[in-house]
Amino acid sequence: MHATWGRSRQPPSATEFTIGHNVGSKEEVDAVVEQARRAGAKVVKPAGDTFYGGYAAYFQDPDDHLWEIAWNPQLAIVE
Repeated sequence: MHATWGRSRQPPSATEFTIGHNVGSKEEVDAVVEQARRAGAKVVKPAGDTFYGGYAAYFQDPDDHLWEIAWNPQLAIVE
């Protein structure tokens, strides 16, 4: 048996992982998600507060890739 840990093999999927994008504020999370929605993305989890004190949302782009847009108050974004 290959390293599948007892699970059956599945065809590759665009949602096997999440692409994360950190931004500098809650407002930026909302803006990025709205821009993605207008471009054809499907919002799968609306923006909201997270367990770590941040704010995040998830959307699926037209190619089915899953994105997390997040603001973490403990992470300084340096431009």
